[in-house]
Amino acid sequence: MKLQFFGSTFRTTILFILLAELLSFFVFWTNWFYGLMPLAFIAIALASLIVSAINIKYGLFIALVELFIGSQGHLFFYTIGDFNVSIRIAIFASVMLVWLLKLFNKTHAKKALHIIKQNKELVWLALICVWGVAFALIRNNSLANVFLDFNAWLYFLYFLPFLGFLNKKDDLNTVLQLFTASTVAIIVKTFTFLYVFSHQIPIIKTMYSWGRDTRWGEFTLITDGIFRIFSQAHIFVLIGFFIALGYLSFKKSSEYKDKHNKWLNLYIVLTSSIIIVSLSRSFWVGLAFAFLVFAFVALFNYKFRLKKSLLLLGRLLLTTVIGFALLYSIINIPIGQYGTTGSTGSMIKERLTLSGAAASSRWAQVPGLTAGIIKHPVIGSGWGTTITYQSQDPRILTPKNPQGWYTTYAFEWGYLDFALKIGLLGVIIYIIFLISILKRYIQLWRKKTDRFVNALIIGLMLGLVALIIVHGFTPYLNHPLGIGYLLLLLLIHSLLQDKIAPTKA
Repeated sequence: MKLQFFGSTFRTTILFILLAELLSFFVFWTNWFYGLMPLAFIAIALASLIVSAINIKYGLFIALVELFIGSQGHLFFYTIGDFNVSIRIAIFASVMLVWLLKLFNKTHAKKALHIIKQNKELVWLALICVWGVAFALIRNNSLANVFLDFNAWLYFLYFLPFLGFLNKKDDLNTVLQLFTASTVAIIVKTFTFLYVFSHQIPIIKTMYSWGRDTRWGEFTLITDGIFRIFSQAHIFVLIGFFIALGYLSFKKSSEYKDKHNKWLNLYIVLTSSIIIVSLSRSFWVGLAFAFLVFAFVALFNYKFRLKKSLLLLGRLLLTTVIGFALLYSIINIPIGQYGTTGSTGSMIKERLTLSGAAASSRWAQVPGLTAGIIKHPVIGSGWGTTITYQSQDPRILTPKNPQGWYTTYAFEWGYLDFALKIGLLGVIIYIIFLISILKRYIQLWRKKTDRFVNALIIGLMLGLVALIIVHGFTPYLNHPLGIGYLLLLLLIHSLLQDKIAPTKA
C-alpha cells in the first residue's frame, strides 16, 4: 500500500493551521482593545458544530489537528469568571453532540456497541475512572479539583466516533498527512519563538504573553541569551521522529531514493532539532529507551548487518549534527542590532545536570505521593486528591511564601499520580490497555503485510514506547495529548486491519 505523509491534504492543513495561528495571535494582541477573543471562540465553536453536522468525519479531522497543535487546547478560549473554556472542549462538545444524535440511527448504534465490545480494556478503564470520581466525592475532595483532574479522561470517548466514522481506506493517508502537517507547524512555531527570543526582537513581550496565556508553551532563559522553548505539543514531534525513522529504516534500501522519502529525511532533521531545543530531560529519556527498542528490532528482527548498521548510525549522527547546526544558525545569525553570542552546547550541559528548581521540585513530590498512595494503595484516593510539598520553583518561592510550600493535585510523576488517584488496580488496568495496543500491532506486523505497512507499524510502536517512558516523568497518559495518541493508534490499527490484506511471505 502506498502511504502518503506529504500531499494535498498536508499542504491544505498547513495553510489552515497558519491562518488559525495568525488569527489567534491577532485576536490575543488586540483583545485588550477590542475584546475579540470571545467572538473568535464562538465562531470557531459554531463552525466545528456545523462542519460536524454536515460530515462528522471532517469534525474529527478538526479535533485531531487541534489536538496535535494546541498543547493544552487554549489557542482560543472563552473566559467565564476565573475559568477559561478551551477551544478543545468546544470542539469535543460539538463532535460528540453530533455523534450522540447519530446514535438514533440503529445502524450507528449497533456499530458503536460492536466497537465497545472490541475494546473491553477501555470499558474496564472507564469503570475505574468512574470509581475515582465516586470515591473522590465520598472523601469530600474539592469539586473543582475533581473536575479539573478528571475531565481530560473524557477524551477517551472520542474512540467511538473515531472508529465508527473514520473507516475508509483513504482515511489512513489523510490522518498521516494531518499528523505530519501539524508537527511541521509546531516546528515552525517553535523556531519562530526561538528566533524572536534569542534576537530580542521588540515583539518578544507580546509573543511571550501569547505563548503563555494560550498555554502553548514555556519559555525560560537558560544561559547567555539562550532560551528553552518547550511546548507539551512537542510530544508529537518526538513521536513523529520515531514514526519517520522507523518507516525509513525498515523499508528496502532502494526506497531511500524516492523523492517522498527525501522529505521524510528532512522531517527527521527538523524533529531532532526540536527534541534538542525543548531541553526536556523526560523526552531525552524516552528517546533513549525507544532507540534501544529500535536497535533491538533492527538487529534481531530485521537482521541488519554491520555495514547497514554503521550506515544507519552514521545517518543518525549526521542528522543530529545538522539539527544542532540549524539551531545554532537560528540563535546566532543576527539581523541588524539583534543577535546573541550564546552556545547551544552550554544549554545542553545545563539541562543534563539534575540540579535546579524544576528537578528538585519534582523530587520533592515523591515523599508526599508515597505517603498518599499508602493510604489507599489498591483503590486509590480519587480524583482531585492533593499533597503538599516544598517547591524551589521561583513562581512559588516568593516573599509571601518564603518556604515554598505548595499544595496541588497535579504531579510530574505520571505513574505515581495514577497510583494515588486510582490505585494499583487502576495502574494495572491502564498497563493492560497499553499492552493490548502493542499486541494488536505485533499481531498485525506478523501477518507480513507489505513492507511499507510493516515499517509504519514499527514506527508507530516506537512512538508508543517513547510516550510510555516519558509519562513516568512528565504526565501525558492522563492528558488529551497522550490519550489522543492512543486513540490514533486504535484508529490506524482498525484501518490497517480492515483494509489491508496479508501478502505471501
